[in-house]
Order: sequence, then C-alpha cells, then structure tokens
Amino acid sequence: MNLKFFFKQCVTSTLCLTIFIICFTIRPASALEVNNDGSTLIQESEQTFQKDMNRRPVLKDKKINGYVKTIINRLIPANHSLPSGVIQAVTILESPQPQLYSYTSGHIVLTTGTLFAMDNEAQLAGVLSREVANIAEGYYIGMYQEIKAAQRNQQRKEVAAALMGSLMDVAVDFSVKYASYEIDDDWYRGEETYKRTRQKLAGIYAAKSAYYGIKDVIESIPKKDEKGQWVDPRLRIEPVADAKGMIYLTNAGYDCNEAALGWDNLFSVKNKLLQESEASLGPWADQIRQSQKLMQMNLDRMRRSIGSTGLLQTRGDIPQGRSDFVANLVKLTEVRQAQKGKTLSKGVEKFFQFLRESFIPRAQKEMDDENYEIAYAQYKELWNKGIQTAPISYGIAKSKLGDFAFGASEAEKKEAEKAFKKAAELDKTFALTYKGLGELYEDWERYEDAANVYQTYIKLKPDADDKKRIKRKIKMCKRKADR
Repeated sequence: MNLKFFFKQCVTSTLCLTIFIICFTIRPASALEVNNDGSTLIQESEQTFQKDMNRRPVLKDKKINGYVKTIINRLIPANHSLPSGVIQAVTILESPQPQLYSYTSGHIVLTTGTLFAMDNEAQLAGVLSREVANIAEGYYIGMYQEIKAAQRNQQRKEVAAALMGSLMDVAVDFSVKYASYEIDDDWYRGEETYKRTRQKLAGIYAAKSAYYGIKDVIESIPKKDEKGQWVDPRLRIEPVADAKGMIYLTNAGYDCNEAALGWDNLFSVKNKLLQESEASLGPWADQIRQSQKLMQMNLDRMRRSIGSTGLLQTRGDIPQGRSDFVANLVKLTEVRQAQKGKTLSKGVEKFFQFLRESFIPRAQKEMDDENYEIAYAQYKELWNKGIQTAPISYGIAKSKLGDFAFGASEAEKKEAEKAFKKAAELDKTFALTYKGLGELYEDWERYEDAANVYQTYIKLKPDADDKKRIKRKIKMCKRKADR
C-alpha cells in the first residue's frame, strides 16, 4: 500500500483520520479465525438479537427483504468467507425513524425510515456497507478475542483489553474499570466523542512508515472524553468499518460519492422527526428524552454485564460528522484504484422501481385492511420521495379520514379535500378520486358538491360495481341540497 501523506497541525482532522484508516484496514484476505471466545460472543449476540426483535414490528415482505439482501450480497467481496459461526441476514422494522445497526452474529437491522431516506440504490448500499464490513471482516469478534486474551494473560495490572493486535501488531489498553462495567454510559454523546477523536488526530504528524504511523495514531485516540468518562470501544472500530465499507462499495460498482449523501439524509430525517416529536410533546419533551436516555443506558449496562463489553451490536446512532468523514474516504488509494475502468452506478431508476413495486401495494393493502394510520404514513412517504401520482394523492386523502369524515376536524377535512383535488389535477380520469371526494363532501354536509362529484365518478366508471348505490347517494344528496 503506497502512503505518501505527511500531516502537520494545519491538516484537517478528517484527512488525518484517513491515514489511520488506510493503515488500519490492512489485513489478510482470509476470514478471521474465530476461537472459543469469539464463538461465545456470536452466541450471546444471536440471543440478544432474538430478544431485541421480540414484539418489534418486523417486516415480513419478501420483496423488500429480498431487495436489501441482494444489495448486501453484492457488497460482500467475491470468494470472501464470513467468520465461522456468522450468518448474513437482514431484518427490516416498520418505523419512520431511520435506524441502522448490526449484530455480531451477522444480522443487519434497518427501518423502513432508512429506506425512504435514500435517494438511490448507491446511497442505500453506502450506508449498509459499514455494517457489511463489520460482519464480513469480523472486527468486533477480533476485538473481543484480543480483550479476553489480554485478561487471561494478565500482561499488566490494569489491562482489560488489547485492540485488534493481530491486525496492527500493537496493543491499545483499556482500563479494568471499563471491563467491570462501572462506567457511565455515553451512548447519546457519540457525535461529540467522534468529533473529539478526529480533533485529537489533527495534531499527529504521521511517520513515513505505515507501521509506526499506526502506533502514533492509535495512541492518540482518547480513551476518555473531556469529562473523564471512558470512550465506547466501538468508536475505535467504526471508522475502520466505514473505510472498508467504502472499498466494498466501490468494488461492487456503486458510486462511492453517494455514501456521504446517504448519511446526510439519515441525519436530516432523524433530526426533523426529533424536532417534530419534541414540538408535539411541548413541556414534557425534556422529561421524556431523559427517560429514553435512561432506558438506553440500562440496556447497555445489562449487555455489558454478560461479559461482552458492549460488542454484541454496532452503534445505531447517526452522528452529524459521519457524512463529512465518509465524503473524504473517496481519497483512499484502494477506492481510487477500484474506480479505474469501472462505470459506477447510482441506481436511481432501479431504486424507485423498487419503492413503487414494493410499497404502493403495501399501502393499498393497509388501507383495504382499514389500518388507515399506517396506510397514510406509507402514502406520505411515497409522495415525499417524488412518487406523486393520482393514486398516491388519493391514498393520502382517503387514509387520512378513513371511512368517515364527520369525526374529522375542519383542518383535516380541508387537508383531505386538497389531496383529492390534487389527484384529480394529476389524472382527471382516475375515477376513485371523485368517489372519495363525494364521500368527504357528504359527511361534510356539502350535499350539492357531493352530488356533482358522484356524477363524475359514474360517468368515468359506468360499469362500477357500486353504481346503483352511488346513484341512490346522488338522489339523496340532491334532496338534502334543496332543503
């Protein structure tokens, strides 16, 4: 690997971290050798996954799961064996909140909100690539095996772990205090810790030798944050997985420049939903936020108590700084080399075809099953992604009110009317629009308007199964309008 970078104080922290990653990603092509410690971690991770997914809104749609699996399979390098005992699987949760993480045993978990946050297939592959790299390379397993080896060897009184010594031939110590689970959690401050790590690296002058450069860089990574709390060990691995994932991404033929945009989209959607949630909660927002933080802290402590020091799953938070960091990874030598002679794709049309073919039928089924709240959310997601057709606008209006509009507020009725009219504007021949609008006006006691749009419905669909019923409605609405 050719390293020709020399850094001074003025060099940005992100580029400095890039050198660290170039060195850190050197490893044999063969899969990680898993020992008994690693097997135990995999088993614990699998048990935790099963427990975590219990009663979660897991999506069973084969088409959606199959599409994501195809991308993951494409990212894994050809002839690359997964570590022994690790499986490759994907679980999609029904949630507008963007989330993405993986378990050491091989399960990648993401939400429908993550899918809808993307603009193309390359962005989805880009954010998935970090998790694929973690699983395929066995980073967490390797770290845990080093931790257990250091504990058994008792090399130093306070040594609790050595960070992936087999990959870089240098040990990085962790305090026994961390391994004994007595630290305070810092889950929700991942962005700040991530940022401080990069700031620390900004002052490093990398040596000419990759080996000694690695030692300097690793030793600079803070073990504690500015408050003296121990840094989550996963933050020492994730930048490595980000880099390896970018190499996977480019080798798979995706446009690697889209990865940073994907992370930026995830952060933006997460931030928007958080602001909307807090606005709706009003004065209770801060208390609820603190309660959620406490719940997550307790979950982390419980996981550490079974001996795996938080290495059962990757971090699921989305720090704002990740987008800028990933954007600089395109400068990696391996990434640039992988780009040569390839036509890299974004997969825009393929991605939107997937959304249309997978989520429009699901939204329709939810509405048919009278799950109007779920249907409304899905139709809105499709509309916001630019799939703005008459059926989608009709679905938004219909699912907003359900079967009856008389219980809706004036504002909700106006919102539904606007959506129905937008559907008519997009396609004047889409008959269901006028039927839905007629039902709205009828419940709104706008009987003359209801009769008129019902007549349009019959005109557009003269062979409608409910033609007789609609004609009776027209007569009734006209009588009430004349009173």
